[in-house]
Amino acid sequence: MDRPWLAQDLVWMLGSLCRIYRIPFNPDLVARQYPPPYSEITFIEAATALGFKVGRCDATGLKLSEPTFPLVALLRGPDNAANPGITSTGAGTSDSAALKVTGSGDTSAAAASLALVIKADDGRVLYFRAQSNNGETVPLAEFAQLCEPGVFLVSHELCTHAADDGIWSRDVQKFGFRWFIPELLKHKTVWQDVLLASLVLQLVGLTTPLFTQVIIDKVIVHQTQSTLLAIAAGLTIFLIFNAFLTWLRQYFILHTGNRIDAVLGSMVFRHLVRLHLRYFEQRPTGTLIARLQGVETIRQFISGAAVTLFLDLPFLFVFLSVMFWYSWQLSLIAVATVTLLAVLSIVITPMLRERVNEQFLKGARNQAFLTEYVVGMETVKSLQMEPVLEKRYEHLLADYLHAGFRTRQLSNTTGTIAHAIEQTQTLAILCAGALLVMQNEGFTIGMLVAFQMFASRMAQPMLRLASLWQEFQQADIAVKRLGDVMDAPAEPHALLPSRAPGGAGRIVITGLSFRYSDAHPYLYRDLSLILQPGKLTVVTGTSGCGKSTLAKLLQGFYLPEDGRIEIDGRDIRHLPANELRQYYGVVPQDTILFANTVYENLTMASPHAGFDDVVTACRMAGIHEVIEQMPQGYQTSLGEHGVGLSGGQKQRLAIARALLRRPRILIFDEATSGLDQVTAEQFAQTVNALKGKVTMLFIAHNLPRNLQVDEVFTFGATSVGSDQS
Repeated sequence: MDRPWLAQDLVWMLGSLCRIYRIPFNPDLVARQYPPPYSEITFIEAATALGFKVGRCDATGLKLSEPTFPLVALLRGPDNAANPGITSTGAGTSDSAALKVTGSGDTSAAAASLALVIKADDGRVLYFRAQSNNGETVPLAEFAQLCEPGVFLVSHELCTHAADDGIWSRDVQKFGFRWFIPELLKHKTVWQDVLLASLVLQLVGLTTPLFTQVIIDKVIVHQTQSTLLAIAAGLTIFLIFNAFLTWLRQYFILHTGNRIDAVLGSMVFRHLVRLHLRYFEQRPTGTLIARLQGVETIRQFISGAAVTLFLDLPFLFVFLSVMFWYSWQLSLIAVATVTLLAVLSIVITPMLRERVNEQFLKGARNQAFLTEYVVGMETVKSLQMEPVLEKRYEHLLADYLHAGFRTRQLSNTTGTIAHAIEQTQTLAILCAGALLVMQNEGFTIGMLVAFQMFASRMAQPMLRLASLWQEFQQADIAVKRLGDVMDAPAEPHALLPSRAPGGAGRIVITGLSFRYSDAHPYLYRDLSLILQPGKLTVVTGTSGCGKSTLAKLLQGFYLPEDGRIEIDGRDIRHLPANELRQYYGVVPQDTILFANTVYENLTMASPHAGFDDVVTACRMAGIHEVIEQMPQGYQTSLGEHGVGLSGGQKQRLAIARALLRRPRILIFDEATSGLDQVTAEQFAQTVNALKGKVTMLFIAHNLPRNLQVDEVFTFGATSVGSDQS
């Protein structure tokens, strides 16, 4: 098992590599992008995201003449016992509120000790231990004993423009079956073993008819029992060997398919969470979930019988050659059968594809219906909508079942016709073969039986192809539906900082114009305003005037049609999404809490935060005492959406969660709309205590009493008014 890496060692190593190649580096971006625990995989992913090319080789095979430096090695021997945090003051934090990265990784195993190797001269190696500024020089042979066999070679030659081309104009390969080709080729050794096993299995398949022919033509005729026993023993060994190879081949296929599925599933989710907010707003949740479930359909196709069929199909020509050697007349019958099966598949394909697609669409519609109304079950029960929904669901379910029945019935019809063709082949070969036996002394009964077995073996892949055709069509539909997710453009994310550290959180909006689409009216035309750092600014106005939309624009969820939004002098259009949003802590109107512990809900957005940080944030939000009174304190499990907590408690948890991010800007989006007057006033006191520490934007219809406001912007139908207190 790979040893875990210390958080500070990982960041030190990445930072050192960036300094060597003169690449800007912000440890906060790395810390936020990669939550613990850390491992070799984390290092490879982070280094690749920074534009490095990372390879791995055996340290014992290194030669000093090769351009192998710098390289990263894992040292043997005693490791660090503790996992202290790292403190940095990068672009995402202020000097007074540094991001603290604690070692919340796996401490059950000894952590890896890292070394950065810089150069080697005259048989000696210069390296630096992680977090050390003092280089050590040892003989190469001794260094090979110090480090573990595997070392990482790091290069930046091919990625010098990663910060520009790789972030803003990245060309994404269109998702389809072609995506799996490079993934399959990554396992060349496994596929070579599988192909070898398939070859041996087919050769064993050739021997069985031959042994059968010998038994009929030689053993029975001459009644040689000893030969029969020898052949029976040989066949038994072949059968056992055949069963073992079949199991081993399928094991390799399943294991490799599982690895590819892990890559695909991880890649799909990673891309999904980086899609623009508009993508989710334009698609029902249930339909989106149905598309994601296509991953399972694709996995079943890849790791199922499809791969073995693909490997067995080339051996059709081997069996066909042997059959022509036996009898060209009978072989023509077999060829005609295979041709009929191929024509059947070609004819059925368009109809099957249409019905599979129809089944998927109606299944997605069912999924969307269930998701929407289960989430809104409180409203359903309050308005007694159950009878109406029951009727609607019955109709939807009936349509889906009918579509599924039509698909399965077409598949059943295809399979029946295919088996009828195969049985016709058997009868035709039997009759024609009997005539050959009676008319040609050179063609024996044993040869007829062997030929029949060869013909059956040749027809089996085609029969399996007919039965697998439905699975292929389902997988093809799943790939195309999943392609709707994978081909959608993602928000730009980058680990390379695009600006220097510092800034106080000053927001300047100049000439902003925005509307949701060409069919919607403008929410803003030439809007300009300034949010001063450390001040509490209020935006108020009537419903629909664009107050909450402003908060989404600031976070980069939408882009303005015209104008600029600048944070500390930098246009947000030129900031990657992850770098932009680390400025913000947001307290929404409807606080979303997840079915997890209180502690997990708080640290999910700040996975490096320690328990002391969590307690401090909760004290500032005024929720610590409430949590302490819960049955298990911070480890108390919450229901979905925070069931059991009051609105005020949810809002205070949201404030603590936002403060834990150490933001420069806090946005309160209608955060008091669902609170009573007393709770709202307590909420205002919490906000007042934060004045001067962060820039705050308070969006509300009505302001709570005692809120110490610095400036108020009133959004109207055509203008924005300003009132400085």
